[in-house]
Amino acid sequence: MSMTQHNPPHVGGLIYRTYIEPFEKISANKIADALGVAHSTFNRLINGVSDLSPEMAIRLSVVLGGTPESWMRIQENYDLWSAKDKVNMKALKRIDFDEVA
Repeated sequence: MSMTQHNPPHVGGLIYRTYIEPFEKISANKIADALGVAHSTFNRLINGVSDLSPEMAIRLSVVLGGTPESWMRIQENYDLWSAKDKVNMKALKRIDFDEVA
């Protein structure tokens, strides 16, 4: 059975709340440097302006832990939840392939 998460977090907000906010000596710029990316690139991610790329997922897995796949799943859950809010599913109908054959 699959559980759908209600309002899943954007991966950037999760990173901010988990790895930056609780620690006085950790800043977004320090993590960006460890990731080997521009400060502006990382700031766009943690502010939810940019989405997670596979390359950034690999970098995060090395620097913060977890697997690239787990980082991508967080982004995917957020993307799917956001898309459901934009797509008018009531206007769509399933094709009955038994009738077509």
